[in-house]
Amino acid sequence: FSHVYGIPEHASTLSLKETRGGSESAYTEPYRLYNLDVFEYELDNPMSLYGSIPFMMAHRKGASAAILWLNSAETWIDITKSKEDKHGLSSFLNFGKSTITTNTHWISESGIIDIFIFLGPTTSDIHYQYGLLTGFTTMPQYFAIAYHQCRWNYLNQDDVFEVDEGFDKYDIPYD
Repeated sequence: FSHVYGIPEHASTLSLKETRGGSESAYTEPYRLYNLDVFEYELDNPMSLYGSIPFMMAHRKGASAAILWLNSAETWIDITKSKEDKHGLSSFLNFGKSTITTNTHWISESGIIDIFIFLGPTTSDIHYQYGLLTGFTTMPQYFAIAYHQCRWNYLNQDDVFEVDEGFDKYDIPYD
């Protein structure tokens, strides 16, 4: 697989970048999984934000795979890419063909690690398998279905009134 996706929340690209390796756009630090409430966070950075879900998925034509790294400790994930992987799961799924391979190295400093591997074969199958393991998302109660406006980043009372008028102007319902 040449791309991996997941491990929210980070202010980075959907296709996760390398954290070590040859690419100029690679990050210099691993992705961090640790829940933080960071005000004015940095864009295009592997630092942690509000939540962390240790779930990573890879997809290409004809095959999908994912991993759930179940550990509650602070976790770091290094991502590297190489031209060929002659061993392991990716070699099996690529039927021995030479291709760009994404390797991930998960580091948790404490706790028990439970690893769940999902073999798809489609992304829909993976999401279904993930739901069987963790439970399926239920619809929220009716009163909770609406747009909720964040209370941060207002400079003064006039700024709040301006945002409120914008919702009326564009007919956006909110609570």
